[in-house]
Amino acid sequence: AAINLMQRNNGFEGVAEYDGKLYVAFQRAWQGEVNVRIGIYDIATENWSFVFYPLDAPESQNGGWVGLSEISALGNGEFLVIERDNQGGPDTAIKRLYKFDVSGLADGALLNKTLVRDVLDDLRGTGGMVTEKIEGIAILESGNVIMVNDNDGVEDSNGETQLINLGKLF
Repeated sequence: AAINLMQRNNGFEGVAEYDGKLYVAFQRAWQGEVNVRIGIYDIATENWSFVFYPLDAPESQNGGWVGLSEISALGNGEFLVIERDNQGGPDTAIKRLYKFDVSGLADGALLNKTLVRDVLDDLRGTGGMVTEKIEGIAILESGNVIMVNDNDGVEDSNGETQLINLGKLF
């Protein structure tokens, strides 16, 4: 209840299951916090714990914010997330995939993240405007990573959906 009081108008942006726990990526930091939470819900005990993810600072000429849009379990305590700004077209600056490891971390720990891939060139490779909301990733059995945008229908968007095979990243 105390954490819920800090809630803003954004919340969970992805969920992954690993080793009997659900991991949820909060999109942005909540009131009074500097870093974004990764919530860890233990299914057996029905208890929550949290680790904190440090976001990159906004880099767009247009300002905006940076947040998380997805979380996927890689195994062995590692996770892949989409970190992105809320900018599209020529104003976009941050569209990146990072991984982190939760092994051995205590409740409240600050994560160390590792850049896996800056996907701006992949998004520019389509020849169109860079979409704002890359919001989904899937890791196939082959090891390829597939990325998709959220086109928000046609509200403030051209309605285009892009499904991009990034190949094997691990």
